[in-house]
Amino acid sequence: MESNKDEALKCLSIARQLIENGNYDKANRFVNKSIKLYPTDQATTLLQKLANIDNEAKASSSQSSKHKSSENQSAPDFSNLHGSSVNNEEEKKYTEDQLSLVRKINSQTDYYKILGCEKSASESDLKKAYRKMALQLHPDKNQAPGATDAFKSVGKAFSCLSNAESRERYDMYGPEDASSQSTTRRRRRRHSNEYFEDGEFDPQELFNMFFGGGFPQNNVRVFRRGNTYYYGNGNRNNQSARRQHEQASNFGAFIQFLPLIMVFILSLLGNLLSSPPNYSLYRHGEYQIPRHTENYGAKYYVKSSFSNEFKQGTVGLKKVENEVERDWVDNLRNSCYDERQRKEQTYRIGQYHANKAMMEKANRMNTPSCETLEKIFTRAAKAM
Repeated sequence: MESNKDEALKCLSIARQLIENGNYDKANRFVNKSIKLYPTDQATTLLQKLANIDNEAKASSSQSSKHKSSENQSAPDFSNLHGSSVNNEEEKKYTEDQLSLVRKINSQTDYYKILGCEKSASESDLKKAYRKMALQLHPDKNQAPGATDAFKSVGKAFSCLSNAESRERYDMYGPEDASSQSTTRRRRRRHSNEYFEDGEFDPQELFNMFFGGGFPQNNVRVFRRGNTYYYGNGNRNNQSARRQHEQASNFGAFIQFLPLIMVFILSLLGNLLSSPPNYSLYRHGEYQIPRHTENYGAKYYVKSSFSNEFKQGTVGLKKVENEVERDWVDNLRNSCYDERQRKEQTYRIGQYHANKAMMEKANRMNTPSCETLEKIFTRAAKAM
């Protein structure tokens, strides 16, 4: 139980901050959470004061509805909780819609409801919902009481649900059930940016990562080019900066692909500058006329203009036929290797299965390429 004391005190501190911001419902949840982790007299006292505030708020609401009073009710004094007086903040300007949205978000604990999405929402739906809520609740845009907490709640909800692993755990346990796990388990999850602990992520940093920079003050407009988001007030300076950024991105992409472009150009030039071969060992395209080399009788195919370029008995023809025979012998070596492999594999399979018929079949298999090579080598040896 002592191991949970630090976590309980942390929850109690968060509850006091929420009370200062006027978020009594969420403060009540953190006080209860503190009591579950480690009961203290401070938590019990604070819970009782929250209950009194709730009763006073209900009574005040009933009285104001009867008399339609327009006077603002002062917030209860919690200066004794910290031992010092709390200075009143300057009155901020906000609309009723903004205040209503803030209260709606702060009253929710379910992350899906905070983002306004169904449990079956896709990743794209979650991103759209976060963009919409974050722009409406950012403290620089929404100055209603509790807007900061609402902005943090939206960021925390998106941070959890946008990750497949944390979303699966959230769907299984929920924030309250997950927080009741062992301290060791909580610490391990806190290091992996789990969703139920406060202070684990910076909502402003998440906002900047998502939108690519700081928050615009007025006339918000969001642009998208590829995977980059832009936002600004639409003036000429912002448009010019956006165009410069796009031009820099395009130039960077061009630089990255420049080596590939150069290789392609050089390859194309090489094909254009190189002359086509004088022969082919196989019949195709323009190579339709069969011929045989004078030395070994290797068969090859030439174009119709071959006889005009290479006369019988000339050095040029002899050079071509030497090239033909080298290619021909290389092909025979490859074919001989394949023939021997097939023969040996067939024999081993028959030997493994004790199949004499297959072994005999392997012994009878012909290797014409190997036989031709043998004749060539024998002839060459005799010529030497």
